[in-house]
Amino acid sequence: MITALTLLAGLTACNEYELNPETDGYGAGDPQIAVAPEVLNFGELARGDTSVLEFEVTNIGGGELVVSDIELGAGNDGFTILNDDLEFVLPAGASEAIMVEFTPFGVEQETLAIISSNDELVPKATVDLLGGGLVPELEINPNPYDFGKTYVGCAREANLSLSNVGTDSLDITSIDDFGTVDFGLSHNLSLPLTLAPGDSTELSIYFDPNDEAAYTGEFVVNNTGPRAALTGIAEGEGKFTAEYKEKWTVPFDPPTDIMFLVDNSCSMDDDQARLANNFSYFIQNLDSYTNDWHVMVVGGDDGCKAGSAGILKPSTSGYESKFSTAVKQGTGSYLTEALLTPAALATEEAAKGTGGCNANFMRDGALLHIIMVSDEPEQSSGSWSNYVNRIQAAKGSASLVKLSAIVGDYPGGCGSADPGTGYYDAVNYTGGEFLSICASSWSSYMTALAKASISVDTYELQATPVESTITVLVNDVEVTSGWYYDESSNTVVFEKDIPEGGDVVKVSYAGKANCD
Repeated sequence: MITALTLLAGLTACNEYELNPETDGYGAGDPQIAVAPEVLNFGELARGDTSVLEFEVTNIGGGELVVSDIELGAGNDGFTILNDDLEFVLPAGASEAIMVEFTPFGVEQETLAIISSNDELVPKATVDLLGGGLVPELEINPNPYDFGKTYVGCAREANLSLSNVGTDSLDITSIDDFGTVDFGLSHNLSLPLTLAPGDSTELSIYFDPNDEAAYTGEFVVNNTGPRAALTGIAEGEGKFTAEYKEKWTVPFDPPTDIMFLVDNSCSMDDDQARLANNFSYFIQNLDSYTNDWHVMVVGGDDGCKAGSAGILKPSTSGYESKFSTAVKQGTGSYLTEALLTPAALATEEAAKGTGGCNANFMRDGALLHIIMVSDEPEQSSGSWSNYVNRIQAAKGSASLVKLSAIVGDYPGGCGSADPGTGYYDAVNYTGGEFLSICASSWSSYMTALAKASISVDTYELQATPVESTITVLVNDVEVTSGWYYDESSNTVVFEKDIPEGGDVVKVSYAGKANCD
């Protein structure tokens, strides 16, 4: 309802202004604007009440005054100009009444009515608009909030206060999140939440930039105050900690250390024979990639190499016969159907150097490829990941460890072979080959396993990158496809067009910060 109406009567009946355009910098034919009163104070209104006041625009000059616009300044919630036509012309001495309505949106409110005209000395005249209300009022403080410079990869959190600075109770009904991955809410508020006058609560927000750039985000606090949807603003700047450039020259004969573990239970006789019969084909394929290989068959529960076979190399006399004997020998191993356990033990023995039973097998910089063959699921005590972690720790580099398996199909098994659970997880985690033991021919397996035994497709980074900044070059030509970043091993992995001996691989990137 309208509770107050102030009319400046009399200004239209007679002229209060002295028309003296020759003074104060005006010429006789110049328009000159005057507004009265210069302040409209609507007072303090109850919630839902409305007040209308007016001011007058008068031309006290000698020429026509052209008013081109009347607008409200910042913070104008609750103020409304009621006139339909805000463009008009006033001859000398003429006036126009401007009606302003106010409905309270807060306890104290202030804005301006700005009148634009062709008065050259005062092109924008103003009227102060003041008002207040007996209403609830939500305030976000600080607003906006500036996180400042924040390292990419290091999220920062801040607490804002949500306060009822009004005179009546207010309910916070819901909060709309930023809608962007760079800013977010991390509050534990139980909504709806009632705030009595003077009460406040904390709202937690965070900033997690993913690039070196300036960011601005908005969230909305929905409430029962007159400003039913109050917007909060957060700002911040993402920064990289450092730029990295790494370089590798691919060797012509990359070293590779290959470890075989074969289930020697009685159901495996034919599979042992097939592996032995295909070993020569495996070496033929391997020789097309490298002539610097070590092959070892693990012989028992202690993880040591099989007795007489030793460590096989291209220079080993009769290595095919020795391999065949090693994979076929029945040792009665207790862990024969839990091959991850002896695999971890064998790697740890090799890491001891001359003090371990597998001395001289595992070499610095060489890929460690562990190939397991079984018709049973992996039955080591505990999680498969525990053994993979032990192997990677003993090797000293997750990027130089790969596990492959010839086992039962996953998840349903095949023929007489049970599904290779455990092996399936370890193989996928390390990027190896998961192959079916039920295939009638293993010749194609030898090609896949030989290719998996080289490491020129994988490049471990020294720092954790911001993935979007990674640039890869081979022989100084940028490669934009055929590779991916593996976060679990912090490596760049080529899927096709794998670099060959003599190629130079360069990777540059921005590093994520260490947030500890």
